[in-house]
Amino acid sequence: MPVQTDGDRLQRLCAATLILHLCAACARRTSPEADATAASSPDAGATAAPSPEADAAAAPSPTWPADNPPGDEITPVYGKAEGAPEPLAARLCDALHALPARRKAACCGGAAGFHAAAECARALSLAVRTRAVTLSTDEVGRCVEAMERSLDGCDWVSPLAAPVPPACEGIVQGALDEGARCRSSLECAGGLRCDGAGPTDAGTCRAPRAVGPCGLSVDALASVTRQTRYAEAHPECHGHCAGRACADDVPLGGRCEAHAACGRGRRCVDARCSEAALPPAGAACIGGLCAAGARCVDGRCAAPKAEGEACTRDGECRSACVRRGRGAAAGGACGMRCAAP
Repeated sequence: MPVQTDGDRLQRLCAATLILHLCAACARRTSPEADATAASSPDAGATAAPSPEADAAAAPSPTWPADNPPGDEITPVYGKAEGAPEPLAARLCDALHALPARRKAACCGGAAGFHAAAECARALSLAVRTRAVTLSTDEVGRCVEAMERSLDGCDWVSPLAAPVPPACEGIVQGALDEGARCRSSLECAGGLRCDGAGPTDAGTCRAPRAVGPCGLSVDALASVTRQTRYAEAHPECHGHCAGRACADDVPLGGRCEAHAACGRGRRCVDARCSEAALPPAGAACIGGLCAAGARCVDGRCAAPKAEGEACTRDGECRSACVRRGRGAAAGGACGMRCAAP
């Protein structure tokens, strides 16, 4: 699981993408070769009739990703997309980004803040058009409904990004086989990883590696589509990533220091790798972990408190613990928090 929040990753990625687009635009505008070409063409303003060869060249390819061209210009791996976004991609991205922004604005007042719905729709549409990924109408519909339910009321509002419901995870299905060029692990068929891909670099769909470096890149499409658990379906290592290098999993019953060392679906319990189920609300936490719908508070799993319930810290609430007075001893009640304190 990522240590950094999804909101932190998303804002950094989108900022980097914006900078790359601006740099590319400047490079094109200041290119003497481009100016010379425009000046020497007598038909610069004319519109040429499309040819069969041009139509064939414009056809999408499932192995579209190309490396950055030689020179100083750097372009994002999901470059410019022509035309309107794919309707299904736009609907999913609106639910993941724009809907929380609109609901938060309605609760807190003012206009909707920054969100990445347009960037999400652009990148996802390009992946769909090049037949690198597929989307299911039914699965997108279930995600939209789950997002709407999770954003009901205002007690979920906090400075952090709204959580993604389980129904929205794993719905971007990869269609590229092993050895194909790719821009994201989401583009690779199940079990494969896009090796070498990053925000500005394409990679190759490969099976998880047994040895070698890991955890060194950011997946552009997974970030903007908020697929926080994509590594479970597209593992980078045959075992697990430890200290930026792939390592073998500790066998069941073996000594461990971290959950990741035990492998997917297992956890470290009392310093031993175990397949024990995650505890529900009311039970003791296992290394800070609880079953879905519960969180670890003071060593025990608990369901998030509803709006208005008494609290002493944010971790007890669905959103935040709003203080009633000053000082550490002052109590509070669960409720929305529109901005960081």
